[in-house]
Amino acid sequence: MNPTVTAHAQRTANNLLEELDGARAVVIATSDGFDLAHAARVVIEPARLAAMVSSFAALGDAASRETGIGTPRCLVIESTQGRLVVRCIEMLGVSLVVVVLTDTSMLLGRVWNALASAEQKMVVA
Repeated sequence: MNPTVTAHAQRTANNLLEELDGARAVVIATSDGFDLAHAARVVIEPARLAAMVSSFAALGDAASRETGIGTPRCLVIESTQGRLVVRCIEMLGVSLVVVVLTDTSMLLGRVWNALASAEQKMVVA
C-alpha cells in the first residue's frame, strides 16, 4: 500500500475519533477488506471489522447498481446499543471504506458531516 495513503488514513482515523464524542472506534479499510488504519476507545478487532464492512460496502454497491440509484455514499447499521456508519471513498486512486462505530447518543447527521469533511480532506491529500 502507498505509504502516503496509509499515513493519511491513520491521521483521518485519529481525527474522526477525537472529533466525534460518541464515537467508539474508527476503521479505515481497503475495498478488498484489509485494515489500513484504526483508532478506538473500546477493544475491537480492526482486521475482522475491516473484512466485514468491506463486504457491506460491496453489497451496497451491487444493490445501488442493480436499482440504478448511482454510486453508494453511506451505509448505516443501527443496533440497540450503537451504530456502524460506513462511507465509501477514493484517495489517490485507492478505494477505501471508512467505518465509524458510535453509541446511540451520536446524531447521524453529525457523523455524516464528519465523514464528508474527512473525505474532502482525503481527496486533496
